Amino acid sequence: MTFSRRIVAEVGRLLNNTSNPQHGAIGHLASAAGRGAESLVYLTDIDERRFAGEWPNDAYENDSIDDAHARWAATTALSCLDLCIAAAGRLLGFAIRPPKGEDSIRSFYHSDYKTGTIKKDKRDTIIEPWRAWFDSVVADHRYADLLRVRNALVHADAFRIVHGTTGSIAGHEMRYGYRVKSLDPSIN
Repeated sequence: MTFSRRIVAEVGRLLNNTSNPQHGAIGHLASAAGRGAESLVYLTDIDERRFAGEWPNDAYENDSIDDAHARWAATTALSCLDLCIAAAGRLLGFAIRPPKGEDSIRSFYHSDYKTGTIKKDKRDTIIEPWRAWFDSVVADHRYADLLRVRNALVHADAFRIVHGTTGSIAGHEMRYGYRVKSLDPSIN
């Protein structure tokens, strides 16, 4: 069963015999999170085809494809997390719902990744069990890494590390690297 079908079944189970006026929005947000997760599985498949063996020499620049795949993965992963908190907020009634949008993780909590300074902290409005889930996401270093990767690739400030070789370029180990943390080693 696909992620989308599992999510539809679970949302249906959660909403069955309830009178939540947000049924449609909750279903839409949760399904979008599932489709996003499925797209990451698809991305893994096409990325493996592109970069597993000898890199193709075709009409597409490999570094552009590498950038696109990394950007797709980072932005989709963050979007899936944001869609989950938006659906949960509507399901349990703690949604903030910014004008013209849905809640994101950064609607409730945001810190400056360079200094660690908290810019926004509304976590106390999140109801359990989602508060524990939310806190574990924010505390996970991979979430901060995702934000840095997304920001670096979307705002085009990534410092690219290019590997050189005299042989053919093949496999994942020769992929372009990104330095997405601060270039100041005292901050890392």
